[in-house]
This record gives sequence, structure tokens and C-alpha cells, in this order.
Amino acid sequence: MEEQPVTALIVVRPGPLRNSLLALMNTMPQIEIVAESRDVSSLLRMGTQMQPDLVLLETELPGDGVQEALRQIRDEWSATHTIVLVDNAIQRLNAQKAGADVVLYKGFRAASLVRIISSLLPQNVSPNYLERANMN
Repeated sequence: MEEQPVTALIVVRPGPLRNSLLALMNTMPQIEIVAESRDVSSLLRMGTQMQPDLVLLETELPGDGVQEALRQIRDEWSATHTIVLVDNAIQRLNAQKAGADVVLYKGFRAASLVRIISSLLPQNVSPNYLERANMN
């Protein structure tokens, strides 16, 4: 039986961080990036349609509502895991209170993100991509 890829929605402003995340996640064959977004409203619209397995988002997005979006993901998309990228302790606390599965300070190591994503993958998904991702 062929494994289904883990679907991911990336919600990060255009720029170096987003480009780096996309490059890293494209080295992981078990991850399929199904959409990219730059704001909360498109996150909620696309996420409701796609119900991704993973949402990776930053707290510094245009418009308000990152914490409310996290609550909605937690309450309505129960199978979706969230990784939130923050700049400071206040953002970290707010993301944790809103139900983020994982909160990382920006500037994290790529290998750390790979390990975290692996820990969130369903048990039946093979983590063989880790060796290749860690070699980069």
C-alpha cells in the first residue's frame, strides 16, 4: 500500500523565511505543500477547504486574528497539527494559549524543524526523508 503524503499549508509572509521553509520542506518527500498563504483570512479559507495535516504559520501576519485562527484550527480541524513561528515570549505564550501544537522562535535550526515535523507525522508515515534532510 502506497503511503499518502502529509499535506501542509504554509502561512508566512513572502521573503527569506518563507523561501527557506519551502526549500526545506521540499526536501521531505513525505510532505506535500498544498497551499501557501500570506494572511489569516486566506489561511482560514484555504484550510477549511483542504483540511491539511500540518499548518506552519508565523504570528506576524497582515491583519489580526492569528490566535483566533489557532483556536479555530484546534476546534474545527482536529486532525491538523500547528507549528507557530514567533519573535518573542509574549507571542509564544499567546500561541500556546490558543492551542498551537509546537511553538518555535524564529532562527531555529532546520534539523530541529525536521525532527518536530517527524514527531507530528502519523505513525504509518515513514520518516526516511530525515536522513536526506539532515544531510543538507
